[in-house]
Formats: sequence, structure tokens, C-alpha cells
Amino acid sequence: MKLFTLIFISFVLISCEPEWEEPYKVYKISQGTHTPLIPKVSSMQSETLMFNAIFDESAIYQNITEENQQDINKLMGFSDCNSMHHDNSARFGWRWFKDRLEIHAYCYVNGERVTAYIGTAEINEKVDYLLNVSDSQYSFQIGNEAPVIITRGDVCNIGVYYMLYPYFGGDETAPHDISIQIRTIY
Repeated sequence: MKLFTLIFISFVLISCEPEWEEPYKVYKISQGTHTPLIPKVSSMQSETLMFNAIFDESAIYQNITEENQQDINKLMGFSDCNSMHHDNSARFGWRWFKDRLEIHAYCYVNGERVTAYIGTAEINEKVDYLLNVSDSQYSFQIGNEAPVIITRGDVCNIGVYYMLYPYFGGDETAPHDISIQIRTIY
């Protein structure tokens, strides 16, 4: 009986141990909107932004207007140069285009939009994202892909960065609920 009691207590203690999961935050963009509910404005405290993201099947969508399928949605990044993000900013973008999930660099440099294709992400797979800012450039990298460099604005003497979070569109709003899991590393 003592052996049974010991085994039972051990089983209970082991089964009650919490499962530790990586601290992902789910950003849900509801159908008919551009942005998820984001509780607060936050700033970035370094010159590096590193995070993981997982897109599920909800990232597969079809825009109403065919040419809008080329629009780049925004994933995560920051404003730059003590200015608004449509003046100076750097962030990762994404779109479902030609049956694949494309990842792009998406910047505003002195008020001009600059984009560049980086690579693709697989549905339901974790992808590592790294964005570095230096005096003269932004360096974007996903996984083991080669970095993509975008020249930083010439008016940037100092950077105060506020974070930019997921945004769907250009012109159109989300055609259905879209969920993106993001884990910020730094």
C-alpha cells in the first residue's frame, strides 16, 4: 500500500507541473479592421529589434480588388528619427501573394516609401526576424536569409523609436480574422 501511495503522490506532483510555453502574444486583426487592439504605446530601447513570428492559415487571404493583393501588410518595427512613422520608420511587412507568404522590408525614409523583398515564411512555422539600425542604414534579416539593406534617412541625428505593430492593408481592411503570434526577444 505504501508503494502505491508513493507512486500516486509522485504521479500527482509530476502531472501538476506547469507546461512552460514560449511567451508569444497573439495579435488578432478582426475582419473589417486594419489593426489589432494594442493596449499601450511602447518604445524600443535599443538599435536592434529581434522577434519570432508564426503565421497560421488565417494569413492566406484574397483581396477584393485584384491589384491590392500586391499591398504589403505590416508586421512589426519602429518609427525613427524623432518623427512620425510615415516620415521615417523601419518594419517588416508581409503579404499573401502568388500562393506564398512573402516577407518584405518596409520603410519610410524622409517621407518616401521604400520596400524590398526579403524571403518567404511557411504557414505555422516559427521564423526569426532581426532588424538592426546603424547611423546610415537598416539591416533586415529573416532566418538564415541574406540581410537586406535599406539606406536610412539623412535627417536622422538621433533616434527615438516607438514600436509599430501589425497592420493589415493599404486600402482594404482584413477580409477575415487574421491572427499572428509574436514573441519579442529584444
